[in-house]
Amino acid sequence: MAEGANFAPNLQHTPSIFEVSASEVLDNLIYPAFSKIFDYFGLKLNIRINETAFSEDLSPVITFALQYFYLKQRGGSFGESFYGLQRTSALNGDLISNRKKFLSASLLTLLPYFERKLRQRSTQHESTEWEEYLIKAFHAYNAAKAVNTFLYLAKYSVSHSPILRFLGLTLRYPKDPPREDKASYMILKLLEVMAFFLQFIQWWYSNKQRQNIGGLQNPDAIRKSKLNEHQNPNGMCPICLMKISNPTACAVSGYVFCWKCIANHLKQRKKCPVSGYPIGIEDLVRIYEN
Repeated sequence: MAEGANFAPNLQHTPSIFEVSASEVLDNLIYPAFSKIFDYFGLKLNIRINETAFSEDLSPVITFALQYFYLKQRGGSFGESFYGLQRTSALNGDLISNRKKFLSASLLTLLPYFERKLRQRSTQHESTEWEEYLIKAFHAYNAAKAVNTFLYLAKYSVSHSPILRFLGLTLRYPKDPPREDKASYMILKLLEVMAFFLQFIQWWYSNKQRQNIGGLQNPDAIRKSKLNEHQNPNGMCPICLMKISNPTACAVSGYVFCWKCIANHLKQRKKCPVSGYPIGIEDLVRIYEN
């Protein structure tokens, strides 16, 4: 009887797999949504190391600050707090320490960021051998995550994520509501309202991209005089006017360029050098001859 009485309250404070999955989806929306906003306004973080300049958006920094703020105030990430969940010790149910709050915010920010960057470089055929190994490591992590989720669903694990298991944490409903001052309460409520705005930004951007590509008209025919300037009929690149190396087609305009030529061109101008249509690196398709 005593064991049953202790088991019932613990079960009541355990969230379902749908709630923990929904909180993860909401957490995963933060970085891409902020990235689109900062990219639209042209906000970049410029770093110079040994006369070498690096440019990166502010999304990872803002994402870390947001996650750490929520972990410090409510004991859970942005998505977890939105669904009323807290990170607690898997052993005794105590709230997490400041050290684990910092580690949690770092892992919530860095893991999705590096995975997205590695996949982007792999898509652009710029990844090194070590980066390919890291991509395989992320595949293994996602497989382990799926297994851990199944174990959590079958009540064989107290943590749905390998990261939470590594940190010795689990998700629970708080027994007592978090104590917050009015300023923190207003900020957190405003951020929760912004969650719907972030989802709308993500949907609007994806929908606009489809409309832009679907609404494009066929480019005008190029006259013979202009053809000599932009494109050679004997398999020459329209940019360097030499024989095409690593042929790469633009999915929007249909023209074929050297991979390095069109990739370097897109770093300066986000449009096709022949048709003038707006394009991005994701619109390029490598052509394999063998």
